[in-house]
Amino acid sequence: MQISTILVFLLILVQGRSISCLDMGHGIGGRIAGGELARANQFPYQVGLSIEEPNDMYCWCGASLISDRYLLTAAHCVEKAVAITYYLGGVLRLAPRQLIRSTNPEVHLHPDWNCQSLENDIALVRLPEDALLCDSIRPIRLPGLSSSRNSYDYVPAIASGWGRMNDESTAISDNLRYVYRFVESNEDCEYSYANIKPTNICMDTTGGKSTCTGDSGGPLVYSDPVQNADILIGVTSYGKKSGCTKGYPSVFTRITAYLDWIGEVSGVHYP
Repeated sequence: MQISTILVFLLILVQGRSISCLDMGHGIGGRIAGGELARANQFPYQVGLSIEEPNDMYCWCGASLISDRYLLTAAHCVEKAVAITYYLGGVLRLAPRQLIRSTNPEVHLHPDWNCQSLENDIALVRLPEDALLCDSIRPIRLPGLSSSRNSYDYVPAIASGWGRMNDESTAISDNLRYVYRFVESNEDCEYSYANIKPTNICMDTTGGKSTCTGDSGGPLVYSDPVQNADILIGVTSYGKKSGCTKGYPSVFTRITAYLDWIGEVSGVHYP
């Protein structure tokens, strides 16, 4: 598969303004299609990012709060950011519990991020002020170093975001939504994508329940019954150009592949 056929610029409309964002390597952005409405405080780690790029271009992405100062998101979301507005603790997209704006965002792209192949599509962003932790704003736990070899194949997981609800939608959602699906093995995922790496993790989207445009950078979370905790296992990265309800897997960046780097930059790590 030629890289030039993978990447595409999307034009979408947010808050009445034309925006452009390189989103999801196979031509579609991260998105929640066919999902359910989130309840208040159900995903306290979910953050919305309104990202300003050069030449008055804007895009919307998701992120996960991992401490009171650091977020994890996709590198392709923030690599060109000149300003970011952070929406924390809300179910309604434009009614957050806490709103933070940074005109000089501190963005840490993974050093091996490749915008053409979409390898290492992960970034850390440092908030300019502390997140106000409460029932609706709470960091998500990362996998422990002792579980770094866990594949999470076939476990149930949740993806969430404000992305489009289907391929026909002309705008992202005003309401936070989620889908509950199973992790697909990388071997199975390779039937749909030729460039799957060990640093990716995939989600089954049978029945048209998937991530969609506007969900890029958002979380894929596994509720670990042993630790009795929600664990961040993926960052929404890309999907198929043909659309989000076609049944092709959604592709995420695998968190366990980057635990050392995350700890070095943010100081966040678990044993």
